[in-house]
Formats: sequence, structure tokens, C-alpha cells
Amino acid sequence: MKPRILLMQTGGTLSQEKGDDGVYRPSNKGIQDVLRKVISSNELDKIADITIEELFNIDSTNMTYLDRVRIAVNIRQKYKNYDGFVILHGTDSMADSAAALNYKIQNLGKPIVLTGSQKSLFEPASDAPNNIYNAIKTATLDIGEIVIVFSNKILRGVRTIKESEYELDAFSSPRVEPLGKIEKDIFLKNHVIPRSRYEEEPTLFTNFDTYVSLYQQTSGTTTNDLEYLVENKGVHGIILGAYGAGNVQSRLLPSIEKATKIGKPVLLVANCRNCRRKTANILYEVGLSPLEAGAISGGDITLEAAIQKLMYALGKANEEGYEGENKIAFVRGIISKNINQDITETSEEYILREDKRYEIIHHSAHSLQREIGPHVHIRFLGMPEDVRLARQNLEKSIETKLDCIASDIYNHGTNYEIPIERWHQVIRRKEKK
Repeated sequence: MKPRILLMQTGGTLSQEKGDDGVYRPSNKGIQDVLRKVISSNELDKIADITIEELFNIDSTNMTYLDRVRIAVNIRQKYKNYDGFVILHGTDSMADSAAALNYKIQNLGKPIVLTGSQKSLFEPASDAPNNIYNAIKTATLDIGEIVIVFSNKILRGVRTIKESEYELDAFSSPRVEPLGKIEKDIFLKNHVIPRSRYEEEPTLFTNFDTYVSLYQQTSGTTTNDLEYLVENKGVHGIILGAYGAGNVQSRLLPSIEKATKIGKPVLLVANCRNCRRKTANILYEVGLSPLEAGAISGGDITLEAAIQKLMYALGKANEEGYEGENKIAFVRGIISKNINQDITETSEEYILREDKRYEIIHHSAHSLQREIGPHVHIRFLGMPEDVRLARQNLEKSIETKLDCIASDIYNHGTNYEIPIERWHQVIRRKEKK
């Protein structure tokens, strides 16, 4: 039996035509007939039963939150009927949509494949037929995650960025190796998330809090628009573009502290988009200071994913009714959580010495369903002697023995769970001295 694939058209360059004025616009021609010809001429109907559905036909620059909700709901409603899903999408916001779907549809057990083209399907030598062919073949493979298929690569959707407006190989995932390579055959790598072997259906969450804003630091200016975003009650969360490895100007620290106190999360995202190594490690004082002021480290998450993840986290926090510092702790816990491999750095790391580290992770509820509520999880890393020294340094810093304030959940030594109010009491007591 051939796999069943749902091919959804949403627009983009692929389905646009050039007008007499030289401007490309969504075509009024029947795109489904053109797509059927592509499927037939490439004999794709021999490898899969393909259903074509036109959800809408827009330039992806105009893609909205509600458009992505419509895509997610459509997939969820028809999840049992198909073995894979292909979304034809414009390239400008394809990475954003892939990231949004990563948080809207979780516990996924089938492939959702996004693709598009740099040249219109109505033009000679278009790359659209090749991308459509590869996307549909990919949707029949052993993949259980959201991917972008473009040119000869299969990329993890939530880790992908667009890096070229003109080259046919327009996308990359600089911090994660491609999931597969497309040559005469398709070769998948070992780090791809496979299909689910169970009949479990995915979860759908669409109540994102879209009232977030992006603030990019500027060097040499005297304006501080960040203050406006903090004061504006219509802004519920802020993504702050950090320099280098996560560095923030000292003049912005008071705004970060104020935002944190009123329950408005500030998420740091490194501007080094094409870095091939991990970013947002604390290497300098200007990288440590914003975290001490209350900012949340995005680790090596992409900007596209950071925006979607913050909206998702805020939506979840609103649903649970969190406010103030409990809201910050809840959002921090979600941001630090690895959701379908969207990040590799899942917590903020405070460096005690060059080779001694520990992690402090804020959570809203315990993963083992223990009734301790919002809490701080401290986890020490390294060899036993390293752990002992790191723990001594931390206890000296906060002037408190961890065993005296931790809940009796873990065997103390490397892991400590501390109720968040108890943790803040210790910090405030130290600050008053």
C-alpha cells in the first residue's frame, strides 16, 4: 500500500507570476492543475497517494499567526488520514513557520515537510518541481519531525535559517548538521527523529501570546527604546538581540531588571546567526550581567525559533495563570527545555572557575509531578571532586548550605530542588548584607 501524503499549498514565489510591470504577485491560475502535472511528469503518483489542498495563496511575508494556526489545525484534524504532510510555502518566512509548527504541534510521529522555490513554477528552469519531488519523497521516509527540504538538503525545521535570496540552495542550519542529503537517493543521518511506532496522536496548542517585541542593540547610539518596551503594557515579552556570545550593553541592565520585576521576560538571543559553534556561553562580564539582572538565555536557539518559543511559553503561562516572578520562572523553564531538538544548551551556566560549572534551572512544576510548585533546580556537573568544590563555592557565595533549603526529592550531592520563594529569600538576605 502506497503512503498517503497531503500536499498543502499556502503560496509563495512558487505560485506567483510576473505581471506586465515586472512585479511578482500570487497567480490567479489554477495552481492545483499545475501541481498535478508536476506529480504526473515525475511519476510521484507511483510512490504515494497524493491529495492536493489549497489552504490559501499569499506571499509568505504576509504570513500571520492565524495563518499558521490554520495550517496546524488542518494537520491535526487530518493526522490519522495521512502518513506525511507537505507544505508549499514562501521562502521569506518558511523558517518562522517551521519553528511555529514545532511548538504548535508536539509529540509528532509523522513528517511535516516544508518546501518552496526561488523561481516561480510558471517560469522556465524553475527549481520548484525538483523541490516538490524531493519534499514528497521525504514525506514517505522514516521521519517524525518538522523539516525543510530545499535544493539537496533535509534540514531540521526549528534550527533552519534562510541565508540567500538568490541561490537555489537558500537555507541552512548552521548549528546542526543536515538531517539528510538528496542525491540519486535520499540518505538520512542518525540524528533524525524517527516516526512514532505507536498510534498516539500529537498535541495541539495554538493560544500563543503574540504580544512580543524584538529589540536589537545598536552601538554608539544614546537612545534606549528598550525602556519603552518595558513600560508598554501592550508588550508581554521581549527578545533582546545580544552581541557575540550573548553580550549586552551595561546601559540596558536597569531595563532588564525592571522588566523582570514586573513579570515581563527578556529573552537573550545571540546575533551570530551563522556561527558554527555554540553561542550564548557566559564568557565576559557583559554576558553574565544581563543574566544576573534577570534575562533568560536562549542558548543556541535561532531568532526565528526564539520568537515563536517565547510566544508559546507566554501563552502557556497565561493559561496557567502565572504572574510576576512566578511567570518569569515558568517561562524560563520552557525556554530552557529542549523541545524537538530546538536547542542544545538547555540552561544558563554560571562559571565558577575555568573548568567548574553548575546549572540553575527555573521550573514551574516538578517533572515527577511532586507537589512543590515553582522551584529552582540546581545541578552540578563534572567529576566528584569538581562537584564538591563547585558546591562549596556556591554555598559560600549565597552564605547558605544547600541541604538546609532543598526539598527531599533527589539524593543531595549533585541535584537540589529548592522552592522558588525559599531561594529568593536566600538571595534577598544576601543582598541586604
